[in-house]
Amino acid sequence: MQVDRAKKRILLIEPSLMVSKGFASLLDDAIGYQLVATSSNVSRIQELIVSNRPDIIVFNPSIMSFQHRTSIRSFMNIPSEMALVALVYTFVDEWIMAQFDAVLTVNDDQTQIVNKLNGIKVTANSSDKAENEELSERENEILGCVVKGMTNKEIAEKHFISIHTVITHRKNIVRKTGIKSVSGLTVYALLNNLITYEDIE
Repeated sequence: MQVDRAKKRILLIEPSLMVSKGFASLLDDAIGYQLVATSSNVSRIQELIVSNRPDIIVFNPSIMSFQHRTSIRSFMNIPSEMALVALVYTFVDEWIMAQFDAVLTVNDDQTQIVNKLNGIKVTANSSDKAENEELSERENEILGCVVKGMTNKEIAEKHFISIHTVITHRKNIVRKTGIKSVSGLTVYALLNNLITYEDIE
């Protein structure tokens, strides 16, 4: 396969041959993207990263064992400059999805896939930048709702925003704080006076 360096390179990790072929077919005509390699499991991911230097890694999180889903990027040793995109067709917990830069579903058409891929903004310095970023006022409000145990739907209804927007805010909160668990976010919110002990009792 000849690699076009003008296009963003995608590595696909997907156990289903049918889903892999369908994804490859949709990308064939997509402007700006090229599928450079595929694998049915994560065992070869380091070899594929080194040999293909993808810009984006698309994979199905359900193929990983449950204990490794808590820190996907570090477990698979994925460099920070490479975007991590979930490809899902079954239910996956929200806390797992928050680790991804974008989420594709098997119901997405070519336009939706390209739009989601175009929305990814990952740079080599994104993790350094995140350490210095403060949460926005809206992110603080969303964080307060999360640690109080509200669902994404409840948060969306309370703030008159879409569930997708809530998920985006939650991803930004995880990225900026570096904290993935609700218990860790609760401690963060308490230490930063975003909530009181009475709010979580």
